[in-house]
Amino acid sequence: EKEDCLTIEEIFDEDEGEASNLPKHPAQNEEEDKLTRAMRRGQLTSSLLLGKSEVGTWALSKGWSDGEGISELVQLIMSKNDHAMCIASEVVSAAASTEKARPLILPLLETGALEILMENSDKEVRSGAASAIAKLGLADKALSNNEGEIIGLLQVAVELLEDSADSGGADTKALMEKASKAPKESASSSSSATTAAERGIEVLSYLLTKTQIKEEIAFGFKASANSKHTALERLVELASASKSGESVISYGLATIFALMAVSTETLRKEAFIGKEITADQYEELQALGKTEEEKENAKQNQDIDPPEAVHERIRKMANCNVPRAMVKLMTNASEHTLEQVVTGMNRMAVEETARGVMVQQGCLSACLKVEQGESPSETGKKILNLARHSVAKMLVSMNPSLLTVSQRMGCVRPLIQLIRDNESSDLAQFEALLAITNLGSMDEETKNRIVAERGISVLGYGMFSDHELVRRAATEAMSNLVPNVEMMKYLADPEHLKLWVAFATEFDTNYECARAAAGCLAMATQAPAVATALVQQDHFEEMGRSVLECGKLELMHRIMVILLNLLDQGGDCKDGVIACGFVAFCEAYVISYHDGTKAGELELSESDQGLMSVTVNLAKEIVSLSR
Repeated sequence: EKEDCLTIEEIFDEDEGEASNLPKHPAQNEEEDKLTRAMRRGQLTSSLLLGKSEVGTWALSKGWSDGEGISELVQLIMSKNDHAMCIASEVVSAAASTEKARPLILPLLETGALEILMENSDKEVRSGAASAIAKLGLADKALSNNEGEIIGLLQVAVELLEDSADSGGADTKALMEKASKAPKESASSSSSATTAAERGIEVLSYLLTKTQIKEEIAFGFKASANSKHTALERLVELASASKSGESVISYGLATIFALMAVSTETLRKEAFIGKEITADQYEELQALGKTEEEKENAKQNQDIDPPEAVHERIRKMANCNVPRAMVKLMTNASEHTLEQVVTGMNRMAVEETARGVMVQQGCLSACLKVEQGESPSETGKKILNLARHSVAKMLVSMNPSLLTVSQRMGCVRPLIQLIRDNESSDLAQFEALLAITNLGSMDEETKNRIVAERGISVLGYGMFSDHELVRRAATEAMSNLVPNVEMMKYLADPEHLKLWVAFATEFDTNYECARAAAGCLAMATQAPAVATALVQQDHFEEMGRSVLECGKLELMHRIMVILLNLLDQGGDCKDGVIACGFVAFCEAYVISYHDGTKAGELELSESDQGLMSVTVNLAKEIVSLSR
């Protein structure tokens, strides 16, 4: 037998009595002896479940009174002794946190024994039972669809949060100081809730898989009408306390915020990222084995959480200072807590109106500080990618002039790295490109920083993406770098310019990309080197003719600006425009539409009517300059 093997020695009642050798009180009856022994065994089993789950599971199933552990656990529940019921509550909570122990206590849920604990006046008793029911019952369809049961669990959880707040802010600070001294929890570890707040957060983290609970918390759920704070305000208070990131409840708080900002449908799709099938394909496969009645029941019980509801919850969270609380949680946080925090920020940044608040409350700066070593773990890589993606989301629609210079400059590198990362999703790259486009529109200093971070080569690589939205965004980002010196050198290279000419003619397959490419050429051809290189392109005439004749006024506007710039350059550029017949086209265009008669027959929209007038005036200028 190996020395390191675990040896379990069973101690029977006779041995226990001999070992203790303690005299019993004369008045103590047999029933009291049984209850006392059961309480001791319950305490030991609870500790084992939390410390060594496999041994604890064995103790609950076989070691406790020769396999009668569940029977004695029921006796503790039925004893009406608050101490005994509190021990039973801790046992079922610990067992519900252990996968192999859950089947052992599941009958207690089905028979209603746990309901007895829930009805006890002692909150410690109720909290353990609520934790167990949340872990066990939400997987049970009967309970998970029972609105009364779910709200009852929420009520208990919020009461527990209030219990830790009764003494005011000093109590919260003391709680976090105490919690920060406890060992950090990992993503898979069982929670040992030693305070009311810890147990309340534990229960909430399980309940928040339900949309109903997310809505209740976001819209101001209180334990009672006399409560000073809503549940969300109390969560923010706990997360904003000193050393909150180091506490054992930090992971639970981060998980709660991350779950509130996402729908069940999105979570389901996220679970299939990187898998061989999509969530929809999986649903179709599941449906093949169901009857019509089962399909109808599944449809009725579906947890509906529309995007509008998610966005409204995020707005409520932003108004309640959740972004600032998440920033506090990042300080000295464990890797698993940090992952949940940046996931929550990434989800909140989906709501456009929340982005400004997130930047103001420090989310942008906090994400910029997320760095990993030379050899980060897989979780570390995910955290870094999520932090960069969060920066991109926040800057998509943010006015760059509202950022400090250090923020603008600091955002460039993580965005460029996100675009360059081959493992990044198309969505992440697309939003990073939009953010770079936004920043590039600010000033020459920002353009220089983008170029200094090898932005031209990275963005140029993005123009070859398989995803048309990524190609379009990369083209727009490159266009915003004009008239940077390095960008103009890039465009003056015939090989590079060839790509832009090709993109400008792809208006039938990717109109937005063609518009961006033509716009870039319209700005860049003011430079003699670019203008000369364009006229010398083999497909210059083909590009000009196809765009002029396409009938799309936005593109015609851009190509006419290009022609005007080329004529301004004079020499070979001017000769090239005339030789290709573009001046003749403009003359015919002016004759046809100069008085607006024919234009009226085209039934153009109001915006197109304005563009029509602009293109006619440009055509007149082209004809005039060609003479």
